[in-house]
Amino acid sequence: MSAEDFHISKQVLDRFCVAGINYHKADTATRGLFSINNDQFAKLALAAKAADLKSVFVVSTCNRTEIYGFAESVMQLVNLLLDQCRADRNTFFEYAYLKNGNPALQHLFNVASGLDSQILGDYEILGQIKKAVDLAKANDMIGPVMDRTLNFVFQASKG
Repeated sequence: MSAEDFHISKQVLDRFCVAGINYHKADTATRGLFSINNDQFAKLALAAKAADLKSVFVVSTCNRTEIYGFAESVMQLVNLLLDQCRADRNTFFEYAYLKNGNPALQHLFNVASGLDSQILGDYEILGQIKKAVDLAKANDMIGPVMDRTLNFVFQASKG
């Protein structure tokens, strides 16, 4: 599914970003340095609001920590994440991936559908994404464009 499938403008799509680390490059101990709990997310959400960001959520599992959002730059998301982690910037950038636009959107679809899981097709991640989104909603961090985007992601992951 592409951005055109649900009529998202190029300007909006270009602002969709993801930054994270996962099992592809980082071992369990390293990934653990980047885990985000609910209290840390609440602090991250306050900082995101102060930066005038409307949509941000963090998927933090044993296999990945990823921050998704609509931002002027993926570095805005990186800074929000690193302010709440126990790891330093150098470690993050050694293992990180940064994406925006269509590659970021495709990444989210792949993660949600289990195509980017250690066990191909594992749907446990879909529930973890939904919990992350629920937490973001509870912190008023899912705007209407992100909400619509996520609805398409969840629909596609069921098929």
